[in-house]
Amino acid sequence: MDTITRTAARPYQVLDPRTMGRPVHLLGRYTDRFRKDLSGLFQQWFNRRYRSQFEIGEVTVETTKAPATPRWLSFGAHAGRMSFAADRSVLLCILAYRYGVQPTALPAGSDASDDANEPETATEERLASRLGHQLTSAAAAAIEALQPDAAAGANAPRHEFSPSAAALPDDAWTLRVRVSERVHRIDGTLWFRLDEHWIARLLRGLAPDRERGKSRTAAGTPAQPLPARLQLTLDARVLEKQMPLGTLLDLRIGDVIPITLGTSDVLIGDSRLFTASVAENKGKLCLTCFEDVE
Repeated sequence: MDTITRTAARPYQVLDPRTMGRPVHLLGRYTDRFRKDLSGLFQQWFNRRYRSQFEIGEVTVETTKAPATPRWLSFGAHAGRMSFAADRSVLLCILAYRYGVQPTALPAGSDASDDANEPETATEERLASRLGHQLTSAAAAAIEALQPDAAAGANAPRHEFSPSAAALPDDAWTLRVRVSERVHRIDGTLWFRLDEHWIARLLRGLAPDRERGKSRTAAGTPAQPLPARLQLTLDARVLEKQMPLGTLLDLRIGDVIPITLGTSDVLIGDSRLFTASVAENKGKLCLTCFEDVE
């Protein structure tokens, strides 16, 4: 009698062609930075103001189909589009703090209230839209901070996002951010979808220097001299006025503080290098008549 030998099929990994030849192994540099930025924002917006205990957990990048969430909100900017979604438990927890609900009024578990399965209210929709607008801007700022050009860092461009009706495809690259809150015992998730323009810019910022050099050479961009490539930030101290604390505390909406514009100090970093006069040109304040500081 013949014996049929069966061998177990070996597991295999399906490769995503969008990741081949791209520095996806360096995405941890971005997720670590974005996690740090989000932690600072939640600390500033909620923990410090409302004495909440929000914590930002793991941030991962997924190329698989994003989960079905209650609602995706899309935002567009000149550089591309992003979408945002959040667990309703996170949104309700934020609302609880903003409207002064005591922690004991919320039961333990993933739902922040007994109405977690009820239709969304207009207040929740406004909160989700505002939070999505602010956090997509933070996601874009973390991408810009990785760019190698002189525009990155403190002078990184700020992208003005606005609501967009066009939704991103289900297979768009997704950022998954774990969020927890100790007092209300919330464990939820924030999601961000990035279009190809933002993904390309993110991976370009993560690429090793030699690869960026090759791409610039292939594009035929000539190397500019150092003075043209070196950019410095000028800070101008336009006005400084001393006031008694009592006068400051007595200020009300509509009060006018008289000032006189004189000579301004112009600094690079902490170094005072010039003085300049303040002039107005077409409704904008400008610096003119620069003089070296002795």
